[in-house]
Amino acid sequence: MDRSRLHHFINQRVADVPLAPTVFVPRDMPVRDALAVMQKGSLSCVLAGDKDGLAGIFTERDLLVKCMDQGFDWEQPLGAGVLTPNPRVISGEQTVAEAVALMQQLNYRTMPVDVGGRVIGLVRLGDLLSHLAEAFPEDVLNLPPRPHQVMGKQEGG
Repeated sequence: MDRSRLHHFINQRVADVPLAPTVFVPRDMPVRDALAVMQKGSLSCVLAGDKDGLAGIFTERDLLVKCMDQGFDWEQPLGAGVLTPNPRVISGEQTVAEAVALMQQLNYRTMPVDVGGRVIGLVRLGDLLSHLAEAFPEDVLNLPPRPHQVMGKQEGG
């Protein structure tokens, strides 16, 4: 792997990598309608508020953890305890390496990206891995299934 290209990749600004588009919904939108927006757009999350003010985020994880109880009221507004308020955001000035480290530390797969107080998109761990694979196809595609596995004896006839 070309270390200088890898160094460039992990040190580029988050704002400079392709970001997933954001979809904003009002805080008072019923959970059922927010879920319909997510399903229609094949989205992993929606943001509550607008591009000038992020009030919260509603993710697939929120759906599974907060909405799957028997008798859940699907008509209640997102802001009534389903929405994750004041979500962590990452600055567009931070590097890809910092984004990956922060997402691993917080156990997040998606984070809103902020530039100048405005959310400009979403950085997703899966997308970053795809970009890495696209930047280094010969290295990634030629990795063995278990790179650190050492065979005790040679296989075959």
